[in-house]
Amino acid sequence: MDSVTQERVRPLSTQDLKLEPPQGVAPVTAGATKSGNHVETLPGNDALLSEVRAALAMGFAGVILSGPPGTGKSYFAERIAHTIADDPSAVRVVQFHASYQYEDFMQGFAPADDGSGFELQNKVFPLVCKEATDNPKTTFVILIDEISRCDVARVFGEALTYLEPDKRGRIFQLASGKPLSVPPNLIILATMNPWDKGVDELDVALERRFAQIDMPPDPVALRKILTDKKADPAFIDRVVTFFQAIQRLDDDMVHLGHAYFNNCVDEDSARRAWAFRLLPFFTKACRLDKEMLANIKRLWLKVVPPVTNENTAPDDAAEATENVAANDQPAPDAETEAGT
Repeated sequence: MDSVTQERVRPLSTQDLKLEPPQGVAPVTAGATKSGNHVETLPGNDALLSEVRAALAMGFAGVILSGPPGTGKSYFAERIAHTIADDPSAVRVVQFHASYQYEDFMQGFAPADDGSGFELQNKVFPLVCKEATDNPKTTFVILIDEISRCDVARVFGEALTYLEPDKRGRIFQLASGKPLSVPPNLIILATMNPWDKGVDELDVALERRFAQIDMPPDPVALRKILTDKKADPAFIDRVVTFFQAIQRLDDDMVHLGHAYFNNCVDEDSARRAWAFRLLPFFTKACRLDKEMLANIKRLWLKVVPPVTNENTAPDDAAEATENVAANDQPAPDAETEAGT
């Protein structure tokens, strides 16, 4: 068979693959972004901030804010990061996901800046380590959103051991053989939904090095949110009663945070919140337990009764409501769960 070409095989360049950045546009380092410059900081006496500072003072390599969705983890994590960091530009935000790897966080091959081919490049963690080393008087923070959605030990690789305070500053080798050290002025802050994981369990070594601060759903925070939005006090009481009943259910998967109810300021908005966010959440959480879903639907009817059509006779509307309740029979202790 004739050879395809007599020419010597040459390496492909980024121009060949049309991967070079447009003229006049600087290449962007993938994987991390600098946080905004106008993020509100927290007062020094904030309870959660004090807990984070205490954990770091105890020698933990970092802190994970853990809790169900909607409990304000990301909101507070960003503000804590900006309060701890000495400069807003010293905060780096990274979101872990199922396909996130060592090559995205530590080192990986990427197109060379000059378009000559591909080269091994430092990624998020080594780049921040260098900046922190070059600026020892500035506190740098890597804020990792959803740390449990990937294999964290694989993402950190060799660096996991050297996150500990007594090993900061030691030089070690990455998989490529390149040297790296983790400076003492670098802090890792992360958020995690304990029921939303890319792997079954967090690596034991990582759990030992990171402090976990629980952020549970908070009825006091919910009441304040709705009060600040001028919701009717009686309506607020019904929403909070439902919220507390949900937290008392046995299945942790149905527990959700107060932020899910931000827009429940009256019956109309509550119906929309139920249709747009709450019902899909509970349907997914209860996909293996239809009885619990029926129980939750019945509890919700105590907050917002079903809408009756203006052309429906009163007797028909009452019958429809009874049918809903009949189809959604609660567990024997549902009345107790509802706080009635």
